[in-house]
Amino acid sequence: MEILIFILAAFFAINMGASSFAASLSTAVGSKAITRRNAWFLYIVLIVLGAVLLGQEVSATLSKGIIPTNFLNAYSVAIIIFSATLSLFTANLMHIPQSTSLSTIAAICGVGMFYHHVNWGKIQYLAICWILSTLVAFVLIYALTLYVYPPRKINFWIYEKVVHHHKRLKWFVILTSGYNVFSQGTNNVANVVGPLAGAGMLDTMTGLWVMGIIFGLGGLAFTGPLQTTSEKIVPLGLLTATIINFVSGSITLGASALGIPQPAVIIYTMAVFAIGLIKDGKETTIKNPVTKKTFFTWCINPVVTVCISYLLSMIFLK
Repeated sequence: MEILIFILAAFFAINMGASSFAASLSTAVGSKAITRRNAWFLYIVLIVLGAVLLGQEVSATLSKGIIPTNFLNAYSVAIIIFSATLSLFTANLMHIPQSTSLSTIAAICGVGMFYHHVNWGKIQYLAICWILSTLVAFVLIYALTLYVYPPRKINFWIYEKVVHHHKRLKWFVILTSGYNVFSQGTNNVANVVGPLAGAGMLDTMTGLWVMGIIFGLGGLAFTGPLQTTSEKIVPLGLLTATIINFVSGSITLGASALGIPQPAVIIYTMAVFAIGLIKDGKETTIKNPVTKKTFFTWCINPVVTVCISYLLSMIFLK
């Protein structure tokens, strides 16, 4: 049973890695500052570093903060990982960046609902943090981008600097992308390690090392989410790439320090939508089929994940 669970966990980590790769490096890849191959190498190194250095607090939240650890056993962990993986795998096939944290927590809640033990106060706290952080990211990025775009008298000095320091700005985009990757590692790897550690099947630090490496391999597995965020919503320039990376990376790092599993992919994608509203206009962005499909997936996937997890619990945990 444990071998099957670890195989599921590895597949889950690879699927998470695909979404996180899109969230952290599509700005650099989309703006042509770095090749996809070099981006993946940078990704796997910094993901592991982030997970090992700052991933333990989020792992603790997922292992014991939502349902009691005595309900985490081989069968319940298998159900959690299978349900979350199915949700994420479906989103990746649809080329939609999906939050790994939402998928994992929804799967944990399904098992908790079966046992009638869910820390709803914690879920409420997390939901408030998610909404506030997403709104803050959206407003900040919208305001900053509105200042620098389009070119006009008040901001023309910025474009003069960009022209004179274009190559340096490309390196700055890569650096801020790396910063964002590191922040992803501090948060998202814990989604697969937390349930395993809560069941006593894996030491937290060992899990962060092993699953961090497997997580990094996900950057090679699926290219759809990367293309969606870097190309299909709105093309990203060097300035907008830098703004997104710094804001979303900082918010994710703050969440990791507080032990909050953060929907970093949603924050990042909402940031891209904010830029799309400015560059393409409200009507064009909202009517974009990718926009509609993305919001629909974000709404329906967690609900479906809870239902699948609960039904599987009724079948296998009785």
